[in-house]
Amino acid sequence: MTDRLLEWISYRENGRTNDLPSDLVAGGGPYRIIEDLAVLGHVELEADNRWRVAPPVLAALGEESEQSATAVLCGARTRGLVSRLAKACADQGAEMQSIAQGERPHCLLVTAATTSDLCAIATAAALNWQRDAAFTLLASLPTIATWPRTPCQMVAGKVEEVRRFSKSNLRWTASSIEEARNAVRGLFHIKRDWNSIVLMKDGKDAQSEIDSAAGRLAVAAGARKLQLDLKSRSLRIPAALRPPTLISRSLALCSGMLPEFGREKRDLAFRGISHRIAHLAVSITGLRLA
Repeated sequence: MTDRLLEWISYRENGRTNDLPSDLVAGGGPYRIIEDLAVLGHVELEADNRWRVAPPVLAALGEESEQSATAVLCGARTRGLVSRLAKACADQGAEMQSIAQGERPHCLLVTAATTSDLCAIATAAALNWQRDAAFTLLASLPTIATWPRTPCQMVAGKVEEVRRFSKSNLRWTASSIEEARNAVRGLFHIKRDWNSIVLMKDGKDAQSEIDSAAGRLAVAAGARKLQLDLKSRSLRIPAALRPPTLISRSLALCSGMLPEFGREKRDLAFRGISHRIAHLAVSITGLRLA
């Protein structure tokens, strides 16, 4: 059903996450679906749980190769667009492959003889073109150590729940507003009666609001938590340290697919990872290879 949802989103162009039609929402709920669509490059996330569809683009997977070149279709997707792309592929002698992703949109991969052929296909189908998409995006992002954060006052008044992220256990643990106020370092999730915020303590009287995923990685900085297997071209990371959306998108653009969740080890496996992408990911996330 999520292919139909992506088409609905493509025509709607923008909206709120809780406005998604219930009959088109698959497993995981609307917030997880929108987050996954953002990782796949179909939508951009905005403030106040809003989203907007991204322009359609053929995003090249990996470096150029003399044998073949492959790209994934990201952004808006309508039946007319897919028809144009299929015709352009046929005219250019390229292959278009549709790969199922469970309850998420199919991954549409285009494989041609050369990068020039892919560019010609994008032009014929009236699509944007992005060369070496994963590396280009990842190289443009700030490191987790310099990830955007907003200095703020400490939370005052009544709160409903306070949790602290544990570096040793990689999970949120029960805490208190008093511990948050007195802590010199640490990441706290504070739930009030009207909203929730994530605070990074940088000193006893210094704190900033930060993206939760970036904050968890900042707390875990230096830990040997990344596992790289060059034979299978996979990079594994604990699910509790799932990177911010744009970092996850960069890694997903190595294969065009969402990461696979390993229930036994509770980790995420990104596929199609090259040696240079892995080492760039190390420098961006602040984690180290195990």
